[in-house]
Amino acid sequence: MKDTAPKLTGMIVVAAMFGLLSVGVSSVIFELEQGSLALAGSGVFALVFVILALGWREPQNGPNRPTK
Repeated sequence: MKDTAPKLTGMIVVAAMFGLLSVGVSSVIFELEQGSLALAGSGVFALVFVILALGWREPQNGPNRPTK
């Protein structure tokens, strides 16, 4: 049974979380304008997405359990 999400969906979700986090940090600490916030968030999203695309592996089979 395959009960994992597709690889692409996982990469998008994780990269979006980092992008939103960077928007929040940029708005509070650096006090950037809205255009700059969007640029910073999309830049972090793209960077994290590329890193995940290079290193994300397909799920591996778990340990073999003896059947009774």
